[in-house]
Amino acid sequence: METSTEAILQKLKRAGLKFTGKRQETVDLFVRNQDKYLSAKEVYEHVKRMYPSVSYDTIYRTLATLLEHNIIEHMEFSDDAAKYRLKCHESHHHHLVCLGCGSTFPIDECPMDQLLNKIGNFKVLNHRFEIYGYCAECQSAS
Repeated sequence: METSTEAILQKLKRAGLKFTGKRQETVDLFVRNQDKYLSAKEVYEHVKRMYPSVSYDTIYRTLATLLEHNIIEHMEFSDDAAKYRLKCHESHHHHLVCLGCGSTFPIDECPMDQLLNKIGNFKVLNHRFEIYGYCAECQSAS
């Protein structure tokens, strides 16, 4: 998985997309925070510091483009807020997700392995397991 801003922008360029400063700033934010989920608002506020005229529409279009090209992934959190993070692995895995700071920690074991023999005549096509709580840093801060 590409994890540098340059590699990601080259991938987008090969797909026929243009380089823009706003797009580069968005990609760079995800690269710098690759172990965290970020909300569209957080992305907007970051890009707005460099490009005061940026609109939410531009941010949402950029996020949609990055999702479409498999550069970021999205997750619906319990507060109904979609958050995004740099796609972290090509291999199958799950995460511990901190509700305080948005940090993620990979789990390489899959709980589905233990459930397959218990689900009977149900064909599983896909699944996602995430465990939510607070990282040690957020626990000590509260």
